[in-house]
Amino acid sequence: MDKKKRIRKWVIRAVLIAAVLLMAVGYLPFGKTFWRGAFGAFGLSHFTDGLSEDAVHIHVISVGKADAILIESPEADLLIDTGTEDAAETVLRYLRARSVDALDAVWISHPDSDHIGGLAAVLGSVPVDRVFFSPTAEVPERFRDLPDLYFPTAGEHFAYGSFSLDVLGPVAVYPDPNDNSLVLRLLCGKRSVLFCGDMEEKAERDLLESGAALSADVLKVAHHGSDTSTSEAFLRAVSPTWAVISSGEDGNLLPRNTVLKRLHDAGVAVYRTDLDGSVVFSIENDTIKILTENGGLQT
Repeated sequence: MDKKKRIRKWVIRAVLIAAVLLMAVGYLPFGKTFWRGAFGAFGLSHFTDGLSEDAVHIHVISVGKADAILIESPEADLLIDTGTEDAAETVLRYLRARSVDALDAVWISHPDSDHIGGLAAVLGSVPVDRVFFSPTAEVPERFRDLPDLYFPTAGEHFAYGSFSLDVLGPVAVYPDPNDNSLVLRLLCGKRSVLFCGDMEEKAERDLLESGAALSADVLKVAHHGSDTSTSEAFLRAVSPTWAVISSGEDGNLLPRNTVLKRLHDAGVAVYRTDLDGSVVFSIENDTIKILTENGGLQT
């Protein structure tokens, strides 16, 4: 065998071995993450591609220490918060990946930059039927003239076909913008999800005293896991099976260990966008399935 043939033979063997190794690595968690990222970078796939078209999906999008939640159903699509201005393109890419080309509503829990920062970009890229703000929020000037601005109050109910949103709070006017966050409870059949914005203990206590129906299967943990939120009394009232924390690198070291311990002691399964990537809760036939960007499908 001449030299050229021997080289070609070894090159073919090396390529085959590399291909086998890459395929094997693809079955490991870090390998799955790598391939999802590689394919996603070229627009070839998205980790949510296999989701049912008939379910209600709650996508907690990974946008760092910020909130951006897509609620998607056969009848309606909406956002709860829009992340930071810097994360706006991440939110828009996610919408494109889900083929969401219009939104029935955008709900802004409160106008902190990590919740409202991406709103201008969303409004400039996607038709939105209505924008909701907390009735006690100070709306930034550039959004005050929106034609479909609405300020819901506690007790209002909004139907979106196969799911609905009940406005539970705020139940008072607070000096702290975090406590003025909209508190929303999603109902889909027998299942429920509670969204708390950045609500802290004072507003939690008032909400408990109001007698609002707080129980939920899934809790979107308030204030990115700050220890000024998710008190033991509030957690007992909600009694979730699962919780999700939207968090990222931050000088405040969120989520706090005290909050994680409260959730652990209460037997709550916790998902975190800083560890799990984007997290999807899918509700269909009164069953909740969970899909994470970095870990795949769970039930």
